[in-house]
Amino acid sequence: MNLLEQIEHEWAKGAGKIAAGWAVKLKKAKDSLGPARQKFYQWYPLIIYTSYSNAIDRRCPFSVRYLGQEVAMLRVKSDGVYICISKEHAVANRRFGMTLLPREYPWRNVEAKEFRRHFRSLEHREYHSSVNEEHRIESEILQHMKNRTGSKFNGTLRGIQPVTLGGLPFQLPVPISGHTGIPQLRKNSHGNIDILARRGTGRGTRISVWELKRPDEEAQAIKQAYIYSVTLLKMLRMPQSGEIWYNDIIGFRGKIPCKLAMECVVALSFASAQTREKFEEKMQSFKDQNALRIGNDTISLHIAHYQKEPLTVELKNF
Repeated sequence: MNLLEQIEHEWAKGAGKIAAGWAVKLKKAKDSLGPARQKFYQWYPLIIYTSYSNAIDRRCPFSVRYLGQEVAMLRVKSDGVYICISKEHAVANRRFGMTLLPREYPWRNVEAKEFRRHFRSLEHREYHSSVNEEHRIESEILQHMKNRTGSKFNGTLRGIQPVTLGGLPFQLPVPISGHTGIPQLRKNSHGNIDILARRGTGRGTRISVWELKRPDEEAQAIKQAYIYSVTLLKMLRMPQSGEIWYNDIIGFRGKIPCKLAMECVVALSFASAQTREKFEEKMQSFKDQNALRIGNDTISLHIAHYQKEPLTVELKNF
């Protein structure tokens, strides 16, 4: 079977039913996420994230991250907001000179204020090598995408905005995992799209699926991005739940178009022009050998070549 046929085979095992259940839960969670989110502010460089599992949790937990690394959780309770430091957080945070002990602290109390003040005082570049590089770069790309001025990515990639949940960064789940390059439906796990965005304006706005790899790593990036793109198209074409994904989660308005155009983007960074050229040849070969029309919908392939410092992104279409 070719890659599209493998995805179809896994989808037929019940992936649509799983995705439909997620859509209903996320729509309901989004209604409660907004009021909870209004009870605290973002404190740069600390960025608040959510996820599927956090969003549907009645305790309203939020992930607090520094350079993409989780350093604490926030919980919204009836008596206020609390910053929660686990034992794992406390150990990991020592690399940043943060010694706050594992426990819950009221978000507006002295300890929590000192926590925020400490991370704000750090010279961030000194800690780049101390965190997961892929997570750090993903966090930076998201911040650039959220920039509503024309200066995002130094003026390139205009008209792109990340899909968020309640205004927070959010990795959209897909029922078919693709990290090995082989589509797999697993009962107790799922895939996550690294970055889901909308690019363009008006009727020309496209859904953009990004698979990000750390510098000089490509792994199964092309196949993984393709698997997630095809799976998302199938989620959008599900009766009833497709409109929830399209309107309530991805953020469009109105009916789903008869023809959808989706961008499948692989974000990579290479040390040499020769390595970059070889990967571009792989992308062209993949394009020649795989279906880019799924029913009435189409997938376009792109490589987002990025440089780390300062962050720049160059999008190349195939």
